[in-house]
Amino acid sequence: REVALPVDDILNDAVNLMERYIGHEPEVVERLQSILRNTRDIKQVIQKVGKRMKPGQARPIGAPREQRPLLDGRRVLVADADNSVRVAAHDLLERYGCIVETAHDGAEALCMVRAGRIDFPYDCIIADIRLPDMSGHQFMLRLRDVIGKTPLALMTGFGYDPGHSLVKARQEGLESWAILFKPFRLDQLLDAVERVVGKVEHPEA
Repeated sequence: REVALPVDDILNDAVNLMERYIGHEPEVVERLQSILRNTRDIKQVIQKVGKRMKPGQARPIGAPREQRPLLDGRRVLVADADNSVRVAAHDLLERYGCIVETAHDGAEALCMVRAGRIDFPYDCIIADIRLPDMSGHQFMLRLRDVIGKTPLALMTGFGYDPGHSLVKARQEGLESWAILFKPFRLDQLLDAVERVVGKVEHPEA
């Protein structure tokens, strides 16, 4: 867990740099893509070693790990300015085999999505309704412009939503079950990710 956010920062910096050089310096872009791949490989090795060394931490405290096979290997991006929320997402979702990456704001998250469209597409994206640079509704619309489908859940504390971001997002098609409350409740978080994945893979269901 201690390395999760620093590794995410490396990924964020690499994709931001890559966007600046696309179309101008193909060799630089190729090198940055290699850095992304290697960083993700190293991260997965660290996770596997950690699980072997401390198997008790790979399941919820005080209970056997519930089987969630649909989550295993799923790529999840979490956008939130709060470090504790990003750490919690890593801690909770990685127990069930998810590959979690995080971003500090909407622009950074959109960079991650654009950079990963071919090699590392996300199965689920979770964003705060009040990101530092845009609302959750605005993020939803911009995400739709980037990838068409929106494998999205929005999260909120219990504060006031002055821009009515959730209402607007619901009007644009966000499901009620795709609204998460912070701090995360494990079962709600897992259910939401599973349903987002299921809806993307089986849109008619």
